[in-house]
Amino acid sequence: MDVVRKVVKEEEEYKMKINILEKTEQKLTFELTESNETFANTLRRIMISEVPTMAIDEINFFANDSALYDEILAHRIGLVPLTTDLKIYNLPENCKCKGEGCNLCRTIISLKSEGPKMVYAEELTATDEEIKAYHPKMPLVLLLEGQKIKFEATAILGLGKNHAKYMPGAIFYKHKAKLKINNSHVDFDKFKDKYPKQAFKDGKLDEEKLLRNDLYQACANINKDILAIKYDRDNFIFKVESFGQLAPEEILRTSIEKLNEKTGDFAKAIKQDGKKLKLPSLKRS
Repeated sequence: MDVVRKVVKEEEEYKMKINILEKTEQKLTFELTESNETFANTLRRIMISEVPTMAIDEINFFANDSALYDEILAHRIGLVPLTTDLKIYNLPENCKCKGEGCNLCRTIISLKSEGPKMVYAEELTATDEEIKAYHPKMPLVLLLEGQKIKFEATAILGLGKNHAKYMPGAIFYKHKAKLKINNSHVDFDKFKDKYPKQAFKDGKLDEEKLLRNDLYQACANINKDILAIKYDRDNFIFKVESFGQLAPEEILRTSIEKLNEKTGDFAKAIKQDGKKLKLPSLKRS
């Protein structure tokens, strides 16, 4: 997968490459190469704040006999991750209805329940059957004998930069580490018991296991002559942990589209009367 980074120098394009290292239903680890800190952090920020997801925006309570006030319960319900289909729904501000409300930018979610019981997120029912709580057993509120709860809510697409409930996941990165391991060091046997078992393969420190189990930073402090670390400033290891609204690959793919869109708009914006502005080059210290 390539991320196209357009710059204003002679319409030249530079490509940052993405290599998928590990993928599960909720987690994605990938390597971003031939890049720098600025674009790595830009990609991270876009994934967190500008990839839209579905969440409950407004709630009308018709009954709430629980111990939680309406405001507290509404806050809990608003944070429930809802499965999201970006191919169907639009951001309200970009919808043809101009934010007035239609089935292309919002869906109605309702819940009616009576105690004694624990009310779980799986009881949320949307008019669109594809919209549901990703974690069905997420507890919402405890109802005692005779207590009732009934409400109708509106769920819309939103952005993490406007509210944390729209954030698609936890995303972070670090520079790619290059390890220098000296298993034949004279003090290796002396310090061997201080390293975790997960760092070894066939009785020796193993680079793949150290990297895969994220143990190298802690192990490097034991003896720098046995294990030393050097970081690559142009290559980055990203971890995307989805909250469940979107698959981690979709979070990445959507963020790349947003990044290309923003860099394209920037390239157009700095042209004035057909002439390109001369910008100072950025130098690393």
